Amino acid sequence: MIFVDTSAWFALLYEKAAERPEAISTFAEIESGRFGTPVTTDYVLDETFTLLRLRAGLAPVTRLHTLLRQSPSVRRLRVGEAVFEDSLKLMLSRPDKKWSFTDCTSFVTMRETGIPRAFTWDHNFAEAGFEVLPSGTR
Repeated sequence: MIFVDTSAWFALLYEKAAERPEAISTFAEIESGRFGTPVTTDYVLDETFTLLRLRAGLAPVTRLHTLLRQSPSVRRLRVGEAVFEDSLKLMLSRPDKKWSFTDCTSFVTMRETGIPRAFTWDHNFAEAGFEVLPSGTR
């Protein structure tokens, strides 16, 4: 499995993103099954839909919604009460890190489901001990 983070979704859907070509090729590899099932959460999608809406309008939000509906492989997980509480504990236990709450929910979800790597341009995932794709991201 591979976790798909907000920065990856954004790069994939925002036409002006400098990372877009690499996001498209990496996502194609993910969709081919090379890294196992792609997984994301409702919190990541909330963050992504909001970011796309604010920066680019509704068209990329619609494209992401369509992609998610049509993808045979992307698995969406909901952040439940236990993950919420564990994420808050993680955030509060790491005052040395500037991790967002959504990042913390991603880290907890990844640990609980045994996901070793993330498709992201967010260096916080590497800080939290996960492998990051694209590999030059750090």
